Amino acid sequence: MFAIDAPWGGGKTTFIKLWQQFLKYEGKESLYLNAWESDFAEDPLLPMLSVLDDWLATQSGKPAIKEAWNKAKECAPGIIKATAVAAVKAATFGALDLGKEYEKLASDLTGDAVGSLVDSFNVKQKSLAKFKHQLSVALDALPEDQANLIIFVDELDRCKPTYAIEVLERIKHLFDIDRLVFVLAVNRDQLSKSIQGVYGPSFDGLNYLKRFIDLDYSLRIPDRKAYIRVKLQQQDLQNHFAKRLEGRNEIETVVNMLFWLCGRFDYTLRDIDQLITRLRLIIRSINKRQDLYAVVLLCMLVLRQEDNALYQRFKLDVSCTNDVIAFLLEGDIKTTPLPKSFGTICGWLIKSGYDEDRNIDLDPIIAPWEQLKDELAQNDPRQRELTNLIQFVRSIDSWRNYSDLRGMAFNRIELISQIDIAD
Repeated sequence: MFAIDAPWGGGKTTFIKLWQQFLKYEGKESLYLNAWESDFAEDPLLPMLSVLDDWLATQSGKPAIKEAWNKAKECAPGIIKATAVAAVKAATFGALDLGKEYEKLASDLTGDAVGSLVDSFNVKQKSLAKFKHQLSVALDALPEDQANLIIFVDELDRCKPTYAIEVLERIKHLFDIDRLVFVLAVNRDQLSKSIQGVYGPSFDGLNYLKRFIDLDYSLRIPDRKAYIRVKLQQQDLQNHFAKRLEGRNEIETVVNMLFWLCGRFDYTLRDIDQLITRLRLIIRSINKRQDLYAVVLLCMLVLRQEDNALYQRFKLDVSCTNDVIAFLLEGDIKTTPLPKSFGTICGWLIKSGYDEDRNIDLDPIIAPWEQLKDELAQNDPRQRELTNLIQFVRSIDSWRNYSDLRGMAFNRIELISQIDIAD
């Protein structure tokens, strides 16, 4: 058993999917099982056998292999949990032809019909031995130049702890045969903690996993800024920025700001993917001539995700804008370093509250920033961002109603937030 180890959102699924595509390109067979999607099963053996059944069902031109697999399936009831026998036909296997004798034996294991525990144990042992032998024969379905069949098991660390343990136990005891290799995509630290939740806090979960995992490989987490640049190279985003006057600079601003936000909120690669997906959906819905900065939308998306209560306040009351800025900065606005481009972003957040018709006064919001600028030394690195912030806010165009842009941004964010972005 081989483990691919990385934290949540660290690229495990992407890695094994690419691995599987590489094997396919090389003409090699491999199977994929998402353990999390099947942890409703009474016995993890059922989805494992189902995956094998789907593959071997394509080998209709090889009668010996088909016969061996059918015999292996007939052994299944003798080794599947008794509580799962009734579900085998109805759910996972559909029309699977179970041997009546084995089915009866398995169903009786928990009842009074079995007079001897030793006899029932012997039945299981014989069923297991026959199952392994017939499965070994069925593996001759592999191409002649392929030594082993790889079964990728994904999302094991997201399963119910008891189910995850059963998956490991089933693989170890039932599939410990030549030519069969299991590759697990897991967060070992998280999985070990789940195991501790079952056996108690003093239980050594990591040491327990060593009983099953023969080889362990930790994925290298890519540089986040480089990863962000790659994700922003998607064609629809490139087209959007190319049509804007400051498009090239805007892309760089998004890269820098998203990188900073990732550090601020400890975002994983998966978090970045989901955030950029939402940003793309919003950008597709707006006209390029509408002065909605992508980086501002990004900050508002993050705000909604990380502090929805503050986000809702901000929607209704522009006077809390400085609270929003302080939250994004994670500190006192008078002492916290300002990331690059933050002045322009904060300026837009403040400026978006301008509404000539409602005569909203932005001076109380701007005043603390002007005061801070006056108090700082001229060589303080924050001076540049503060200057950008103040100039951006003070240069309000009388012909433009910024509150309309603000309302549009909130409407788009709320609309997109109703969409469930898949993991």
